[in-house]
Amino acid sequence: MKRILILLVAALFAVAAEAKAADIELTVGRATIDMNLFYNGASVPVTGSVPEGSQVLVRFIGHVGEQAMKLKGKAMGLLWMNKDTLHFSNLAAVCLVESSAPLAELGQAGAQLGLAGVAESVVIEPASADRHMLLPELLKLKKSEGLYREDAGAVRLEVAKDGRQAFSANIGVPSRLSHGDYSVEVFAIKDGQIVAQEVKHITAQLVGVPAFMAKLAFEHSLWYGIFAAAIAILAGFAVGMIFRGKGGAH
Repeated sequence: MKRILILLVAALFAVAAEAKAADIELTVGRATIDMNLFYNGASVPVTGSVPEGSQVLVRFIGHVGEQAMKLKGKAMGLLWMNKDTLHFSNLAAVCLVESSAPLAELGQAGAQLGLAGVAESVVIEPASADRHMLLPELLKLKKSEGLYREDAGAVRLEVAKDGRQAFSANIGVPSRLSHGDYSVEVFAIKDGQIVAQEVKHITAQLVGVPAFMAKLAFEHSLWYGIFAAAIAILAGFAVGMIFRGKGGAH
């Protein structure tokens, strides 16, 4: 009986040690992204360690929501114009993917976690819409906006030590980012399978003038309209003065 108890305790310690070895240690270098008047993108440093022999995939991903778009087509085979309205749901607002190896080398996990896998989960209405044509176009649009990206080799792996491998990445966040909550996800991948994962949350927040304008718009819409009109008038006046000065120089 005593021997059985010893074996059970040893087995429990072995399981605990294996679970610990499969953990991901993750540190995100910033908890917030401050978006002021001069915000033009940001950098989010990510460091940590994974079980030895793992490849690492890091995702910066935004909330999943909906987006409506107009489908363009030719009327009577002549003029291009807006036709049907398409509704995309289960769509991540932002998805930036960085990995230590090309996604094609990460097997099933790479296909699932990359942009192609994210796109496959998107629901398009009406159901009769041509997914094979629309999904590549959707990805192309999001990439052109800087909101979707894949970057193989951007995650750096260090030499293994004591059964662990340190990793680091520096995620470049686009200037078109909307304020809100985002997630930094890290996956350890072996033989095409996810063996461990971890997530940290980060907030993009308006500060300074953008925060003041947003508060004014929601809480004092009348004053916001007056203020916005005044800025537009002053901007137009400034542009007029600049071009008038250039015309006088000639």
